[in-house]
Amino acid sequence: MTFSYDVLFLNRKTVEEIALPMERIVEVIEDALIEKAHGRVQMPAKHWMERDANRWFGGMSSIVPKIGYAAMKWQSGSDENYARGLPYLTGMLFLNSLKDGTVDAIMDSTWITQQRTAAASAVAVKHLARAGETSYSILGSGVQGFSHFEALRLVMPALSTVHVYDINPKAAERFAAFVRSEGFEAKVETSARAAVEASRVLITSGPITPDQGREIEPDWLHPGHTAIAIDYDCYFKPETLSSADILATDDIGQIEHIREYGYFVGSRTPDIEIGSIAAGLAPGRQSADDRVIVANMGVSVEDVATAKEIYEIARQRNIGLRLEA
Repeated sequence: MTFSYDVLFLNRKTVEEIALPMERIVEVIEDALIEKAHGRVQMPAKHWMERDANRWFGGMSSIVPKIGYAAMKWQSGSDENYARGLPYLTGMLFLNSLKDGTVDAIMDSTWITQQRTAAASAVAVKHLARAGETSYSILGSGVQGFSHFEALRLVMPALSTVHVYDINPKAAERFAAFVRSEGFEAKVETSARAAVEASRVLITSGPITPDQGREIEPDWLHPGHTAIAIDYDCYFKPETLSSADILATDDIGQIEHIREYGYFVGSRTPDIEIGSIAAGLAPGRQSADDRVIVANMGVSVEDVATAKEIYEIARQRNIGLRLEA
């Protein structure tokens, strides 16, 4: 007896056109991290390979019973992509029903990754940044610059100014122009240090390579700083990470796992996970003067949560390509 079922395929254009609101992404990401903090998910370490220092491949998977789905994402990242008209990250995500185990959807993961990454930063800012901050700084003004602006304005109600530094001045100016078009002030800084010191909320989104020059010294971060790295430790010297009053992450196990690939070498193990703080299982910032660093690795439970929302909207709207498996 032959068994077949339909798999919904969503290409990048379709995923982007669904346009899942960032506000909703922040909500489901926070909930997924809370589920993880309570130990109600399964999430093995990332499968990681490097062609060389210029391109990596990675697999991420998890089961989130509350959501009703499991997912596996396979992606690659490289600065070489820009010359080919591709984003830094490309990949596909497979979404499986926990009820029968079948693949319900296959979807491009580029947009998912860029949006859930920024949403996870927003969760960290919500729980760890000082209340009333009016500005943030970002190192790197590519795709993550735009998605972070979309996410951080949701959790920083007093936001008025964005400071940006990019090794490509034209890219920084383009991003700054967009921020101004949205009614906010934008300042292009002339150095990474100037951008770091310009505000007390920092996002670093540089290239992820083990031999990346790590610039940020301990004295660049001042009392009250909340710095969020979405590029592993590639902007931070080991002693800077180790000097933080609070060193947090979305997954301590991922930090330890990735050390063998040349990341977080010489830095201390993080103190706490963001999900535990969001769940009320552990304290966050203890003082307005605490210097907080968050190394957000990007975890699979975030992908499952976002992909499930996209899949359900696609089904409701009857869009996407149905394939017979």
